[in-house]
Amino acid sequence: MDRLTTLREWAAKYKYVIAVVLLGVLLMLLPSGSRREARNAAPAEAESRSTVQGEMEATLAAFDGAGRLRLMLTADPVTERWAGAVVVCEGGGSAAVRLQLTQAIGALTGLPSDKIAVVKGTPK
Repeated sequence: MDRLTTLREWAAKYKYVIAVVLLGVLLMLLPSGSRREARNAAPAEAESRSTVQGEMEATLAAFDGAGRLRLMLTADPVTERWAGAVVVCEGGGSAAVRLQLTQAIGALTGLPSDKIAVVKGTPK
């Protein structure tokens, strides 16, 4: 069974519907196989980090109910891995939106959910 089908079945079990097109975009961004370890690696340069954040913001903004958002990623300077993420978004007051964004960021960065915060607010 492929990753897409497995994830959609898992989501359906919890009565959570994931759009096929959006899920496909996310799964295409995920590394597979031997590259799995590399997904948590943070770019060393600030310019690279802002590029990664911008690309992730564009992907996350496509989620229903998220509205405008701003993603801020922090990296551990010693291990050069992602250390945490904060998302400020218009739809952050909704539990469903918070869960959806937390899961997506976790999948894209390798961060555990306790290192990701999604809050309601007006992104600047």
